[in-house]
Amino acid sequence: MATCEMCGRALRPSVRGRPRRYCSRACSARAYRARVADRPATVEARRTPEVAEAGLDQDVIVRAAVALADREGVGAVSMRRLAGDLGVGVMSLYRYVAGREELNDLMVDAVFGARPLPEPGPDGWRAKLELSAREEWALYRAHPWLSHLAAATTRPPNAPNLLAYTDWRMRALGGHGLDFATLVQIAIMIGTYLQSAAVPLAYEAQAARRTRHTRRQWAAARQEAFERTMRDPRLPMVSEFGAEAFEASEPENIFEFGLHRMLDGIAVLLERG
Repeated sequence: MATCEMCGRALRPSVRGRPRRYCSRACSARAYRARVADRPATVEARRTPEVAEAGLDQDVIVRAAVALADREGVGAVSMRRLAGDLGVGVMSLYRYVAGREELNDLMVDAVFGARPLPEPGPDGWRAKLELSAREEWALYRAHPWLSHLAAATTRPPNAPNLLAYTDWRMRALGGHGLDFATLVQIAIMIGTYLQSAAVPLAYEAQAARRTRHTRRQWAAARQEAFERTMRDPRLPMVSEFGAEAFEASEPENIFEFGLHRMLDGIAVLLERG
């Protein structure tokens, strides 16, 4: 399913005309502002001497971009903003990074590269896949914005360190009689599940920055409205929703539940040969 290029929400299919790229006017406006910010400087600006860039290189730019995304979300990252944070002219950055798309790939690669999977890892395919899932989940917890950049599995980031996770998972299942295409599908399925389960982490981080309230505080403030909704006779199961169900719906618990059910399914596949 197509997703919004800015926030990652699922898009409704277009009735006519070109395929939709954004889920709302707000995301479309944010995308426009990002494009304007990322445009190369004008001729007049290029004539202006740039700030000395001693020590500037691709790694410095990527580290600054990751730090900015951690503080303010990936929507805050632009070439112009990074140039300001680094104290250099914006055109200096283009000597090391071709543009925003390459910067996104480099950010993903840097984050995954900071947490490589161990070699050879634990014994047994299930222990290996579980370890790889928990390591990737830890990255999404530490960098909530990461799922937005890594979630487009049909156009995966050009990030060797991310692909190393895919390769590691395929090797974990090697020797179990599965054909290569199935190994690819399983490895991508695990990554896709993790990215999808992690998207709420990104939205929660955005909401917490905007409202300065946690998910529990947000729910508590709307408890009366929720209770009215749950008394709707069309919602007999939802009406039973309480503290235990709220806890079960936390992203961490959804991750745990889904991870074990996914591994159970792979076990059934292997048992069937």
